[in-house]
Amino acid sequence: MKLSARIALLSMAVTTTFGTMMAAPAVKPLAVAFPGTNALLVQWVVTISSLFILPTLFMAGNLGRRFSRKNILIAGLLMYIIGGVGPAFMNSFEMILVFRAILGLSIGLISPTFNALIAENFQGKERSRMNGIQTSINGIGGAIFLSFGGIIASFGWRDVFLTYLYAVVLFILVIAFLPKFPPIQMEVVAKGTAKLPKFFFAVAAAAGLHSMMFTLIPTNLSLYLSNNGIGTVASVGYLTAFALVGVFVGGLVVTRLSIMLKKLLVPLDLAVMAGGFLLIGSAHTVWSVALAVFMIGLAEGMLFPLSFIKTAEVVPKPSLTWAISLMLACVYACQFLSPIFVKGIELLLHTDSTRGVFMVIAAALAVSAVVYLPIARSRKNGAVQSIS
Repeated sequence: MKLSARIALLSMAVTTTFGTMMAAPAVKPLAVAFPGTNALLVQWVVTISSLFILPTLFMAGNLGRRFSRKNILIAGLLMYIIGGVGPAFMNSFEMILVFRAILGLSIGLISPTFNALIAENFQGKERSRMNGIQTSINGIGGAIFLSFGGIIASFGWRDVFLTYLYAVVLFILVIAFLPKFPPIQMEVVAKGTAKLPKFFFAVAAAAGLHSMMFTLIPTNLSLYLSNNGIGTVASVGYLTAFALVGVFVGGLVVTRLSIMLKKLLVPLDLAVMAGGFLLIGSAHTVWSVALAVFMIGLAEGMLFPLSFIKTAEVVPKPSLTWAISLMLACVYACQFLSPIFVKGIELLLHTDSTRGVFMVIAAALAVSAVVYLPIARSRKNGAVQSIS
């Protein structure tokens, strides 16, 4: 694949997790602009897109067998621009959510299509490298835009949504440089989950859970900082950007670390994420929050591409697009449920303190790392013995 085509393909990465998170700096200003709106609904401005990703997510495989994948990406990007920019011109909170839903539908077309193209056209270390690079692009792109988004949010929430105009550049890149990639040709297409390996479902569930943990940052950070008197409205953009810088670094190093540490990398990532939540749960300064979200982003930057790498390893190629769609469904469903998850923990603890929620999550992640560690060691030792 030509370098220009790779660039066009990898540029799609910023439309996935980054696409839903870009609204994070607008959460607090929206709460002020619509004072009668429930706080949970305001948080859904960030996560409702994840729910509406699901319908088109499962259509992507069928569409890929009928239409050129390039045309699917073009259609998805058009919807992305409309859904992203649309809220800037709305005076009704309900209509803002409608356009956020359109954004979700667009990501459901884009995400499985470009991820399947990476899985189909690259193998081995090159596939791992491409997955790591696309995660890094997502992180550094998000860091740049969210830094500006935090500044823009201080002028008004409408301007935050105008930043989605960046997708016009992606639209031009896809039209100019991406090959057509004809519809998928295969005799038998897996339309159900019967042919998918059982281990894949564990990978998909884990991908959903660690994505939910990471999503707690953009969905809760604005109100967390405000309630605890840390930073300003602009700080939300900067600090969310720190999390995405962590994602960027994690994506860059995941291939090398996976070769060095093998099965031990996952428990290490869980421990790093646990440390991040422990730190943010006890933070009282902007810089301690910055370090905490960086650690959480660093762990997610490695866990996210590992999910795609493992999926491509264990799932047969004819079922790959369906499997990726299913895994992404777990990811986006868990992202949507993250505010409800927080409310559930608060009810369980009889508190409305986000600090307590972060502490509980830190403890759960630490326990998961400890439980997974002996499993990882046994698998690593088993692999070494089989080689010898």
